[in-house]
Order: sequence, then C-alpha cells, then structure tokens
Amino acid sequence: MKYIAIIYLVVIYSCEHSVTKQVALKSVQRKVIEIEKPFSNPILIYGNDFGTYFQALYRNNQFPQMVCLTSSITLNKFSREQVLNYYKHNFKFDYVLGNLSNINIEEGVIILTYAKASIFATRRKLRIPCILENDSVKIILNSLSNKPFE
Repeated sequence: MKYIAIIYLVVIYSCEHSVTKQVALKSVQRKVIEIEKPFSNPILIYGNDFGTYFQALYRNNQFPQMVCLTSSITLNKFSREQVLNYYKHNFKFDYVLGNLSNINIEEGVIILTYAKASIFATRRKLRIPCILENDSVKIILNSLSNKPFE
C-alpha cells in the first residue's frame, strides 16, 4: 500500500509539471515535374543519341530496321535493295563513336558530330547527316562507299 501511494504521488507530481510544446506545421509545397516522353526529341532515344542507336542496330544485324531508318533521299538515290545489300556486306560502322559532341541543324539537315570517334586506331571527327521525316530521324548516306557520310 505504501508503494502504491508513492507511485500515485509521483504520477500526480509529474503531471503537474509537464511542459507542453507547440509544434508549428510547415506548409507542404508540391512540385510538378514534367517527364519528357522518350521520343519527344527524336535525336535522343532513351538517353542515347541516334548514332549510337543506329550503331547498335548494325552490331545486332538488324539490317531491315536500318533500312527503315534510312532517309527517303538516300532510298530515292539508291534502291532499297542496294542499301540493304550495302548494310549487310560493305557498311563498316563497328568502331568507337565516343560521346555526341554537337548537334547542328543546317538547312533542315541535322548533323550529329562525334569529335572523339576512334576509327581503325585513329582518333577523328565523324559527322553523320540525318533528316527529320515523319517525326523520326533518318540517316542520309551520300554514297555507298567506305565513307558514306562524306
């Protein structure tokens, strides 16, 4: 009984000297984050550039898909079969491109510049001409030779 009385007094004494604190509520700010669609800029596809994407198609032997991403200018200049044959047998695109250095638009032609491309152990600048057709970027081949972009 003696212990119960002591506990009772301690509880009552602690309740009388309790400190109350007021907590200020902070306002919550909402940020609206716009997420770009993956193909809103057709040159950049899921964080990669078009040249790297086209090179991945080449490395995976996706030649019909490469023909689909070839401009109508090239397909009118050369036939579809010639371009497909060129991609299968003569096109050499298996070198290190490096990072995309510059995107330049000259008279409707988009020039992708890779300043640190390593071609056959030689570091050089590579310029890939592209054009925007039907909301997609398509590559322009100037010739069906060893240097198709020049």
